[in-house]
Amino acid sequence: IEHGLKDLGIHSGMVSDSMVELIESGVVNNRKKALNPGKVVTTTIVGTRALYDYVNRNSLISGFPCDYTHDLQIIASNNKMISINNALRVDLTGQVCSETIGIRRVSGTGGQLDYIRGANMSLGGKGIICLNASFTRKDGTVSSNIVSTLELGDTVSVPAIDVSYVVTEFGIVNLKGQNSGQRAKLLISIAHPDCRAELEE
Repeated sequence: IEHGLKDLGIHSGMVSDSMVELIESGVVNNRKKALNPGKVVTTTIVGTRALYDYVNRNSLISGFPCDYTHDLQIIASNNKMISINNALRVDLTGQVCSETIGIRRVSGTGGQLDYIRGANMSLGGKGIICLNASFTRKDGTVSSNIVSTLELGDTVSVPAIDVSYVVTEFGIVNLKGQNSGQRAKLLISIAHPDCRAELEE
């Protein structure tokens, strides 16, 4: 793994296969955690048989109930907490939809809002929302996932007031402290280039 990262810790609602490589390579050692040093903290483990075999009786992995792992004060007690969550759509005010496409449910919210708020409260922490800038419809047209307004039925998973960092494959912006016009311009700057003119209009 060539990224220069080291001494990372995990406090998460979910542990998946991708985290095993980080632990095994030494990138994640949990050594500098203020809470539960030396331990990966989670409430859910979801993945392959190899993951389940890895965590079985592994003293590095600590399971807690979600009223602990998702508690804002507990999350915020981890200095430099970085929360990374996925979204389906973000509108130009910064509202995040991660659960539905219109009235069709795609996912639950999980701990997204808890972790965004906890990371924002953490000393040196950052709450990050990631999404693909666009998707391609069956007819080949490109549609933006950064939209002027959410659709009827879209669930607001994270209110605009809680959103700071938003990332697409075209860049990263920080909405914290920005007014509505500034937020819109920043979000348009990381939208798919083919969709920016329509969003500006």
